Amino acid sequence: MDERFWVRLLPWRQKNKAESKSAQIKFAPKLRITREDGWVYLELQLANRSSWRVWVEDASVVLADLAVNLQTFLPPGQARHAILQNVSPNETLRVSLAEAIYDAAGRPQEQYSCLVLTNVRYRVFDEWCNAQLETYRVEMAALSVCGLHSARWYDKQIKQINGSVGLTTKEHKG
Repeated sequence: MDERFWVRLLPWRQKNKAESKSAQIKFAPKLRITREDGWVYLELQLANRSSWRVWVEDASVVLADLAVNLQTFLPPGQARHAILQNVSPNETLRVSLAEAIYDAAGRPQEQYSCLVLTNVRYRVFDEWCNAQLETYRVEMAALSVCGLHSARWYDKQIKQINGSVGLTTKEHKG
C-alpha cells in the first residue's frame, strides 16, 4: 500500500498536530472591497471556519507610504478600530475599516493612497491571539474606496529586514 495511506491512519506520525486548542481555530480575516446597491465598501471580513465562537476585540491599522494632499490635520499614521463582537461558528462578520484608514491618513480632502498593515486581536479558549493580514495598497477619496491591491512584495521585504521575531502572543493565519 501507499505510504501516504498509512500516515493518515497513524495519528501520532502526523507532523501538523495542533499543540493547543486555540491552534485548532480556523479564523481568517481578510480585507476586501464589496459592492452593494451601487455603493463600494472597504470591509474587514472576519471568517470563523471552526466549531467554536471567537471574540474579536479590535483591529489595528498602520499606514505606510502615505501619498496625500490637503489633509485636515497631521496624520497619525495608525488607528485602532474597536470591534467587540463574537463571531459564531461558521459565520463571517463584516466590519468597515474606511473611517479608521481615513482618520489615520489625516482626513484628506482629495484622493490618497497608502499601504495598510492590519492586525486583528481576538480571544478564543481564554487565550489572546493576533492575526496579521496581508499588506494592501489602498486608494481612497475621503471615505470612498477607489482601489485595493495586494502588496505581498512589502511583506517579503519586512520579513527579510526583521528576520525571525519571537512574538509574545500566538499568531494564526487562516
